[in-house]
This record gives sequence, C-alpha cells and structure tokens, in this order.
Amino acid sequence: MSETDRLKKLETAVHDIQQRYGSLALMQGKPASFGTEGAIPHIPTGFPTLDEALGIGGLARGRVSEILGPATSGKTTLALHFLAQAQAGGGLVGYIDCAHTLDPDYAHHCGVDLARLVIFNPHNPQEALAMTDVAASNDALTALVFDAPHDLWNDTTPSLASAMDHWMAPLHRAGTALVFLRAPVASMTSSLRSLAHYASVRIYITRERWLRHYENIQGCEAQAEILKNRLAAAGRKAAILLHFYGTESGNGRR
Repeated sequence: MSETDRLKKLETAVHDIQQRYGSLALMQGKPASFGTEGAIPHIPTGFPTLDEALGIGGLARGRVSEILGPATSGKTTLALHFLAQAQAGGGLVGYIDCAHTLDPDYAHHCGVDLARLVIFNPHNPQEALAMTDVAASNDALTALVFDAPHDLWNDTTPSLASAMDHWMAPLHRAGTALVFLRAPVASMTSSLRSLAHYASVRIYITRERWLRHYENIQGCEAQAEILKNRLAAAGRKAAILLHFYGTESGNGRR
C-alpha cells in the first residue's frame, strides 16, 4: 500500500471517529496550544479571573466539569452566570434541579434568559440520571447544569459510572458542556470516584467574606481553586466577586 493510500485511509478513520464521537474525540497532528484563543471550544464562566485561571478561557464544550463547595459558597451563582454566558452565543441551556430549590427570578437576575432555559425537576436520583441521559443525547443544549443531591453519591444509587460512560460520546458530538454542582461529602464513593475520573475540570469554591452595604449583604468574595485540569495547568486559584443584589421578576417564567 502506498503512502498516499495509507493517508487516505487514516483521514477516513479520523473523519468517521469525529463524526460519531465529536471533533474533540480525536485530533490529527499537533494539538493547538493550551491557552491559545479558540484552541479548545469553550464557554466563558462570566468571571475573567477564573477564565484566565482555567487556561482556555472558560469551561470546555463537549466535556464534563465539576464545581464543588459548601452551602452558600457561591457555586450556584457561578453556575447561573455560566449558563447566561452559554446563552449569549445563542444557545439553549438546561438545569437539573434535583432539590427543587432553583429560583427562576434569581436565575434571571444572573443574566439567564428563562425563555431559553429548560428546568428539569426529578423526584429522585434515578429520574435525575434518566433526564440527564435524554438531555445529553438530544444535541439541543449548549450547556447543562446538574445540581446533584447528596443521595446521588450513595453506592446504593444507580451506577453514575455507567451513565457517564454512555453520555460522553453524545456530549462530545453535540459540544454540550455538562457541569455538576455538589457539596463536599465525608467519604469517596464509587459515584464520586467516577465523577472525579470523567471530569476534565474540577473547581473547589469557598466563600472568603461577605460583601456588605451597611447591614445588607450584597454578595460575597469567593476563591475558586482548580483542583484538576486536563486542558491546562491545575492548582491555579482565582478570586471572584459574586453580587446578589436581590432577585427581580423573571422574563415570562415564575
């Protein structure tokens, strides 16, 4: 077989794999340098200091990311700003609201267009995984946030590992960014180990101080630490300011 024939067969194989699993599943030749504008498809988080720390300008499309932190750390506000940025490019976004605590008015205040937001309300972890499977395979969403409940991480729940293994190809193909939100737990279960394995980026966010105007809390200053980053250097930290301002009426949804 000639060199020309071998190159043609390689090009066909590359094309077939990328068509089936997404353009990020396989690269031919030298990958674009990390940190280069536009090198890796991504969505900004809405916080320039964090985008810079992430190395590629935001969270990668077609991949899984994880944002973890204790209650009132700001992780939900960060996720809502991220969804607003995903919509800024004309995309549709989704939110898996396992605890039924998402306030549409607050989401609107964070910049989310409620007319282009799908809120999923599962009753248990099994339904949450099933809904995510449909959303991940639909190719319609630019970004999807999974607000994970505590009981999802029990070893008695359906295997998150097998679910995520099934989601990866559709996410790559559609370029959908899947972001898990969760609180720290005492022990590592198989589900947590699976999430840690599949996540390209893991961010730990902590509240440093409240931002006050007289007696009113206006927001908080938080620190985001990049625990894991397959796309750039890990270990970086970024200070971000999260302003609450109070909620305001949403655009067509309550």
